[in-house]
Amino acid sequence: MTPGPEVLRLEEFADFVQEVCGHRPFPWQVAYVRQVAETGIWPDLDVPTGLGKTSIIKIWAFLLAWQHASGAPRTVPLRLFFVVDRRLVVDQAYTSACALQRALDASRPGTVTGRVAHALREVGGTTSPLECVRMRGGSDWASRWLSSPAQPAVITSTVDQYGSRLLFRGYATSPRMRPIDAALCGIDALLAVDEAHIALPLLVTATDCAAYQATATHPVFAERAVKVVSLSATASAGVGRPRHGITGADHAHPVAGKRLNAARRVTLLDATSEAKDTAVAFAQAAELVVGAMLLLVERPVIGVVANTIRAARATLELLSRREDIDVVLLTGRSRPLDREHLLASPLVTELLDGVSPDRAKPLVVVATQTVEVGVDISFAALVTENASLSALIQRLGRLDRTGELLLAPAIVIRASAESDHTAIPVYGAAAEHTWDWLAGNALPLSTEGLDADQLAEALPGGLLVNPLTLPGLLADVDADLLNLPAPRIPVVHRTVVDSWTRTTPGPVPDQAPAPFLHGLDTAPEDVLVLWRADLGLGQPDFGQWAARMRQVPPHSGETVAIPAEQLRRFLTRSPAADDTCDVEGIPPAAHPDPKAKQKQPAMSSALRYDEAHNEWTPVLQPHDIRPGTTVVLPSDYGGHDTYGWTGTGGLPVTDLGDFPPASTAPTRIDTSLISLLAGGDQLLTDALTQAITRAVEVLRAGDPEETAPVVEQLLDTIIHAHRDAGGTYAELAHDRLSALRAVTKWTVEPAGRTETYGRVVVDPGEPSRLLLIPPRAPAGRTEQGAGVGDDSADASSLTRPVPLAQHSQAVGERAAAYGAALDLPNDLIDTQRTAGRCHDCGKEHSRFQCMLCGGDRLLAESLAEPRAKSGMDPADHHARRRAARLAQWDPEMRHEALSALAVTAWLNTQPDHPWGDDEQLLVHLVAAHHGHARPLLPPVTDPAPQEVTCTMPDQQRITIKSADMGTDWSGPDRFHALNRRYGPWGLALLEAILRLADMACSEEGT
Repeated sequence: MTPGPEVLRLEEFADFVQEVCGHRPFPWQVAYVRQVAETGIWPDLDVPTGLGKTSIIKIWAFLLAWQHASGAPRTVPLRLFFVVDRRLVVDQAYTSACALQRALDASRPGTVTGRVAHALREVGGTTSPLECVRMRGGSDWASRWLSSPAQPAVITSTVDQYGSRLLFRGYATSPRMRPIDAALCGIDALLAVDEAHIALPLLVTATDCAAYQATATHPVFAERAVKVVSLSATASAGVGRPRHGITGADHAHPVAGKRLNAARRVTLLDATSEAKDTAVAFAQAAELVVGAMLLLVERPVIGVVANTIRAARATLELLSRREDIDVVLLTGRSRPLDREHLLASPLVTELLDGVSPDRAKPLVVVATQTVEVGVDISFAALVTENASLSALIQRLGRLDRTGELLLAPAIVIRASAESDHTAIPVYGAAAEHTWDWLAGNALPLSTEGLDADQLAEALPGGLLVNPLTLPGLLADVDADLLNLPAPRIPVVHRTVVDSWTRTTPGPVPDQAPAPFLHGLDTAPEDVLVLWRADLGLGQPDFGQWAARMRQVPPHSGETVAIPAEQLRRFLTRSPAADDTCDVEGIPPAAHPDPKAKQKQPAMSSALRYDEAHNEWTPVLQPHDIRPGTTVVLPSDYGGHDTYGWTGTGGLPVTDLGDFPPASTAPTRIDTSLISLLAGGDQLLTDALTQAITRAVEVLRAGDPEETAPVVEQLLDTIIHAHRDAGGTYAELAHDRLSALRAVTKWTVEPAGRTETYGRVVVDPGEPSRLLLIPPRAPAGRTEQGAGVGDDSADASSLTRPVPLAQHSQAVGERAAAYGAALDLPNDLIDTQRTAGRCHDCGKEHSRFQCMLCGGDRLLAESLAEPRAKSGMDPADHHARRRAARLAQWDPEMRHEALSALAVTAWLNTQPDHPWGDDEQLLVHLVAAHHGHARPLLPPVTDPAPQEVTCTMPDQQRITIKSADMGTDWSGPDRFHALNRRYGPWGLALLEAILRLADMACSEEGT
């Protein structure tokens, strides 16, 4: 009998993999599925590189579906976080997850994949069986990475991005968004850390956090703490944790066996005699080695892996002079849009698809640690800078991954030595000990007097290193010396957890999360850096810079993560070497200078986003660059090219601010950035400046009949000028401009933007600059643009008014649906529904209603029913501020404070309404639904107190006094009690359910 759509058997995992991937799983994968299913425990994986550890994604998805289909209580987490400690140019885990998502979406009923998809849809209560997310920074609604807390999802992330969110201190996120992120990271989550040698502090910290969550007095939330699994042979979150590895069945497997026996021959090359500059020494030695390998390589693809971006770029420069090879550079520290452009380039596409053996010229890939994990590429020969044992093993794992070659040569280059006066970048003494261990097994060669032919003759006699020979080579060796020292990991005390949960207002001083993610000897955290061409050089006008950033807020596609220390070095033009690498949390190498006398260096100006105050502030001194924040630089500073971060000045950096994912985002018509996109042609720049200036003059005249023709003519001029432009992003700019040209109606009126009219913003002080905002999204579609957050009084990306009763009803039902999908008890589902029904009742304040009517008091008084949303353009910050001023509504006054007062008064009437049985929770959810009240709401009183009558879920009318707004001294005790009852991450999840429901309904117009 054919199984029904709800039936799944554990034995069908192999068929599931066959349908999704086109091959059967390895024996260790089948055994792992059975072990997790039988014990409910996720053992750490001790599996060699190249044997498919990313299959944990398919294992998790299958087990989640299987458990649901079996009808058993769910213990498999809803979300899988796949975390790596390196900056990746290619994210194999994300690619694998997306492939699984596509297979599930396209699956047919009756197949194993179809039944898995059916079960996952039922689990999440959504139409999508699986979502795949790359976690990035952000402080607005566009930065949300899951729309539903019940959605099964795979999220790929770095240690900093995941870890800071888990600890309620998400880097580059606003304090009000942090509880949502913490909830999704810390409850119903499986944390899988790939190659976790350096990420050990995260494993330990996450395990400690899970232990605290498990102390929740509510059993449902105690059981759902984050689960941790290490995908590494050398790192584990604790002594005695179960481990799962390969067996004889994998050795005998026709595919796995070849990979385990790969003929990787390692030769040592000492280049320290030329090491005045370690980056140059490595580059020169690498050029020699590539020449030797070209003489005997079996396939035309060679990998060259450096320890720092500087060394990789020096190598690229030398190898690019050769005419007999093609060269490409891969580093992890690049802007996502640049990364996508690079991945679409012919050389990288060919590399990822598999280099043809008949290629005319060999392809040489110069890279950093970014290729150690996360990318499925196979080199025929490998050149690597000396590093720690674990790093070298990872790099060797990219050499002949399939085990098909008769000879897979690898050369380890020693470009620097560890001493009192010099340091090996990134790996220090561990690299020196690793070299000594290798030298004890194979005699090193020296670059002095060595030519390519001599080196080629030595390669076949290199040391055989593969997963089967390595244990014997390491026998009686203290491997701890060969790896970076285990970091000192601070203990996560209860008091630290309690302080982290306090997000608004945050504690002073605040405990930084970095030591808990990388250890006490950690390097400073990264900062997110972006470049804008409309921030001019010369004496900076910070007010103008901030205004321009508010007009077009940053998006994740234009930012790159850089160590804070290296950004300070760049802006102060320090002569010290930039040893930035693609491993997170590595302490910087010391550069001793006995003559150095510390003095405050001069620094180029920049702008920093202050998340706490939601404003852009000047960066004038090195200490103004604070880890975890977002910094914007003028494009003319340089520092980034098509490959990524350069660490040095140079050509202006292309401004990518006008290319966020949202099609309705504003677009700047500004000469400085348009000409940069077109390649910087001066004649083109002059012509565009004249055209824009003429258009601005006509638009300022104010004739509405001329607006659309002027905009159309200007866009035609720019598009024509870009027709033959050769800039890297000329095509992207052309597409954006063409989309604007398709708009037929334009207005300069502040409130004139509609679903058919776009808006033109003309700044009186800017003679050659315009801002074009496309028409609003059509009815039924959400408009999720950058800059729309839930911290304002009228938080919504919606662009039409919404009645309060309609919105409250919709939020209540959505929150209840989320709670049911999460298998919450009925009383908590009732609490969520009730909180949604009354979360905005405080908006019935007459002055708040006036603000929602644009400051028109007569309109507010004539409304048939109160509004929940104003319908004002979310991009028009001026109109929103004007409405608040006319209504005399202080932006710091919180409507949720009034709502919480009304709920408290309503509960005192003992209403005959199914609201749950936790009064403290209901009041807290309402008070915290914009991210405040953790533990205090802003202590702002109503300067003109009045009585406010609110409609409650049972239609009872409750009257409260706005004079009672201000400091709620019961808030901290209530917050403390709820954290003990539901656990820190459990309470955050209960908040997130309501807040995500509110955001979704606000965007949909319900």
